[in-house]
Amino acid sequence: METRQEAALSRLEKNSRVGKIRLIVAIDACPACRRQEGEYDKGHVPELPTRGCSHPLRCRCFYEPTLIEIFP
Repeated sequence: METRQEAALSRLEKNSRVGKIRLIVAIDACPACRRQEGEYDKGHVPELPTRGCSHPLRCRCFYEPTLIEIFP
């Protein structure tokens, strides 16, 4: 069964308006999540939840699109 994060990433990767995908982390993110923060080419985006996340509230990272086209 596909997780919410996997479904979100799949939608972003299939969307032709999305050029790259950002991995956004919380301000108090753990070191493992901080290392993954940044912008990635489609097909090279780290999976969520972050492997090795040590935050007491667990991984709170999320994906955000970098759009190359806003309107049709």
